[in-house]
Amino acid sequence: MEKKTCYGTIEEITDSHGLTTIKTRPQCRDCMEFRECLRQSQQVMREKKERNELRKQNLIAQIIDISHMISNEVGSCLLDFLNRIYDSPLGVVLFRNLLLFCEIPGEVSSYSLNFPISLSTLEWIRGGGSEKGWGNPTEEKGKEELDIRIIVIQRHFPGNRKANMGLIAHEVTHQFTSDPKGVRQILQTLEPAEINQFKKMDGEKRIGWLMNKWGFQEEYEALNQVTAVSKPRLQISKALP
Repeated sequence: MEKKTCYGTIEEITDSHGLTTIKTRPQCRDCMEFRECLRQSQQVMREKKERNELRKQNLIAQIIDISHMISNEVGSCLLDFLNRIYDSPLGVVLFRNLLLFCEIPGEVSSYSLNFPISLSTLEWIRGGGSEKGWGNPTEEKGKEELDIRIIVIQRHFPGNRKANMGLIAHEVTHQFTSDPKGVRQILQTLEPAEINQFKKMDGEKRIGWLMNKWGFQEEYEALNQVTAVSKPRLQISKALP
């Protein structure tokens, strides 16, 4: 029996609160193939999720490989942070950004940054960012820009993993709230009511609110306990054409 053209198009949608609903078409009500169609759709979604997870892990490996970490403690926190932030609401726009991290000694007054980014790495990231299911689906392939965001870590807190995670999350959040393009990308991840709330906040309040939304509230509190939160010493953002 020939399958209908809509076969396998049923969608499972999970909202920001973790509630999953099934999106169907009007003709699904009387369709005799509904159960089989739903199973097929679920299989497609599982395969898509597995592909996205593999691509996410590949990109995280690229970031860790290119970034410059001095201490294993900060490097371990960075790996944990990246895995969590890509699973957060911000994850849908991160593939249009290349996050690079540089840990430098706190006592130095200047430091040379050298990130060996190959053309193949840039092409891989830009090509992956256009894949359906990630990034902004309204943008056409080839028209997206890749933002290189360099996050400088000039201090850390030995033996305090949560504070170190909070510091990294704070610096990344500051990156996205400190320039118009980053703010636009954040707004794409928010609900309508949250957008109005976010626009009324000042810079530091936005950082704390977003860290809570992205799942780093405990880390933010730990950071505030060990030191007064200060603005990053150096922030670099560059949009590639």
